[in-house]
Amino acid sequence: MKNLLEAKQARTDATQRITELRAKATAGTWGEAEQSALDAAKRDLDAADAAVKRFEDFEALETRAIAWTPTATASNPVTVNVISSENRGDKPENVAKQFRLLDAVKESAYGRGLTGVNAEIDQEGKKEARAAGIDKFGTGSITLPSFMVHGEKRDMLAGTTTAGGYTVQTEVGQLIDFLYPRLTVKEMGATYLTGLTGNIDFPRNDAAAAVARTTEGATSTETSPTFDRVQLTPVRYAAYTDVSKQVAIQSTIGMENFVRNALNSALFRALETEIFTNSGSNGLFDISGTNDITLGTNGGDLTWADVVKFETEVSADNADMGRMGYLFTPQVAGKLKAAKRDVAGNGFIWEGPNMEAQVNGYRAKASNLLPKTLSKGGFTSVLHGGLFGNWEELIIGQWGGVDLLINPYTKGKEALIEVILNAWFGFAVRHAASFTKCDELYPS
Repeated sequence: MKNLLEAKQARTDATQRITELRAKATAGTWGEAEQSALDAAKRDLDAADAAVKRFEDFEALETRAIAWTPTATASNPVTVNVISSENRGDKPENVAKQFRLLDAVKESAYGRGLTGVNAEIDQEGKKEARAAGIDKFGTGSITLPSFMVHGEKRDMLAGTTTAGGYTVQTEVGQLIDFLYPRLTVKEMGATYLTGLTGNIDFPRNDAAAAVARTTEGATSTETSPTFDRVQLTPVRYAAYTDVSKQVAIQSTIGMENFVRNALNSALFRALETEIFTNSGSNGLFDISGTNDITLGTNGGDLTWADVVKFETEVSADNADMGRMGYLFTPQVAGKLKAAKRDVAGNGFIWEGPNMEAQVNGYRAKASNLLPKTLSKGGFTSVLHGGLFGNWEELIIGQWGGVDLLINPYTKGKEALIEVILNAWFGFAVRHAASFTKCDELYPS
């Protein structure tokens, strides 16, 4: 499973690079470097497609082998959990679509045991959890593998229309989802690692060896590079939701798919917010060594010269490489769309829509998860933050899958089932100097 997911991620990365290069060609900024990058991206895409097919074929063969049932005899009875033929060789995303959270909740809550795809998902999740060193599972728990991530506090009651009752009808149309903030860190190019087991240490050379000019016969000067480490450790993220037994029984649409998507989004929103604002630790606005743009006593607006400073700071630290790009709040992005690059009026600083723009030739996106309550001088809790850098330097790790504990007892008098989520993630930055921040931007 891990190899297949990595191959799919490689395919996604190659496709995104091709999309970015196409934007450059459309903008008329095409040269030999872009052509070489396109050729490399095409090769990577072909290799990733081949790898995905190879791993999918392997999984299909493995699933067929698991599904084989030996013949039982009177003297040798055999009990085997058989995977249904319609699920053999399914891709992870297809299995995820077939998984029914509310069905799994009902089965676990009433002690019947998981069946079908729900049982397969639980088995895969527990296998991944054991590989990560998590081998204790509570009674009634469901463990989801890493390709199915959930989490959010959202109570659902059949008797309350806005909390689930709208789904208990004879005919119900497509559920209208909530307007969640966009998740941008992964799109910007962050490095994702899944299937981790222990803490991960990345040795880092933090000082280079020096060479000095000397005369013939003179003794050379000793020089020694120094090293430190970047450590990736798991942090527990937890949430729960209450599901009424009536909703679980009566829901006529794929409510479990809605819950899964909502909880998945909530979990990654919490993680992304931590990546930006994990105060005093390794958040991008707090980690020591990040380049910083200052705009005056009370903060201010970005000029074209200020924007260029973002890139200059990273370049001066020899870190201008990889998946580089800008990230601002929508309010700051809106101001940059109206700000001219120079007095002569040759274009605007921000060119393009919020999620597919360019600033001075680099990718630019807008995120509502960036901090908006920063302070400086006479302005308290109103200033916004912005970032530029090589997003590949941001490493995000996941340990095991996601543990869902089904608890039908605590709120049994109210006929509510608690679904409690636990997931383990961690993040770190290879080199803080790969990023430039500004934490004093006027939003209006």
